[in-house]
Amino acid sequence: MDYGTFFFTNVASMTVFTVCLGVLVIRNRRVTGLNWMVGGLVVGLAKLVLQGLEGKAPLLFSAMLANELYVVSFFLQFMGLRWFVVRRPMRSRWPWYAVGLMVVVYTGMFLARIPYGGNVTNVCFLTVCGASVWVLMKNGRGPFVAASRFAAAILVADFFVAGYRAFLTVAHYTRPWETINAHNDSRWLYSLAAMAFLATFMVMCDIWFLVAELNRELEVQARTDPLTGALNRRALEDAALREIARSIRHGIPLCMIMIDIDHFKRLNDKFGHAAGDRVLQTLVTTVQGALREQDLLARSGGEEFTILMPHTLAHTGRAAAERLRRMLEELVVPHSSKAIRFTVSIGVAQFESSLGGWEETMRRADSAMYKAKAHGRNRVEVEASETV
Repeated sequence: MDYGTFFFTNVASMTVFTVCLGVLVIRNRRVTGLNWMVGGLVVGLAKLVLQGLEGKAPLLFSAMLANELYVVSFFLQFMGLRWFVVRRPMRSRWPWYAVGLMVVVYTGMFLARIPYGGNVTNVCFLTVCGASVWVLMKNGRGPFVAASRFAAAILVADFFVAGYRAFLTVAHYTRPWETINAHNDSRWLYSLAAMAFLATFMVMCDIWFLVAELNRELEVQARTDPLTGALNRRALEDAALREIARSIRHGIPLCMIMIDIDHFKRLNDKFGHAAGDRVLQTLVTTVQGALREQDLLARSGGEEFTILMPHTLAHTGRAAAERLRRMLEELVVPHSSKAIRFTVSIGVAQFESSLGGWEETMRRADSAMYKAKAHGRNRVEVEASETV
């Protein structure tokens, strides 16, 4: 295999991959992980072009800069993979500092013509590779489990091929500028081809992660209220049937809470519908922040919300409802330089298998909520059979 031909075809294929994923980024800019991945592809493509010019361009670019860009491209890929499976920003900045330090150290060793300087980039590359596998195996779950496992397998193969190339570097090319002599080394060339082959699979993994993310978003949209982000009525019914089945099977108490904003129509008429939407969103944010992880909040009507509380008896549900009522009463919702206050009426009912299913429990909680309205609003009522 000819060295020049190999790099020409590799650059051509990576250009196509980069352009295609770049178009996907333009269409899906909110998918931050894909932005990182395409950034890695762009940097990797620049590295390929420079590496392909080895022997025709100054070694400062075709060797030193190319090796540094290679590590940077894999680190950007790591950031993209991490975004998909971890779902939260990286708080620590030390990985960035570590990559920056690697670049400085490698640059100094290259310019000083110190042997074994290539080990700096080799060690850094292997570290990033190993960290990527660890993050994928630890956090890859849900819609990303299959893509994570496959990407981890590709990265393990990358690790071993890169390790073999590190061995070749130490054994035969101790000075980075000597790799120009490897153009006729079949071991060097075929290991490069193996890395290019694995890089193609990683591009497929990038697309796989994007598809999984879009599917996840569709599932979320099908289950949530678009205005508030709370579960919608269909998702509430699914969750209620599941929790009621668990309650019957294991004898676990289950409580349902109904919340209705008092005089919501009057609030809309006075402040406008945008203000009403802001109130709904603030209510959901506040309530979700006060609930336990296992509790579920859904928008069951225009200004009505339902909470499912597993492992909860009626008196505990009442205490939780009273706490929520006080929190919401104390809220001040800013809107167009105006301060909006509102109150809620809350009904509580405990699931009883002898009385019916989830619809009957919802009816009883709704009845208790209307009693709260009838008794003056801004209060909590418990369904009569459970006030003992």
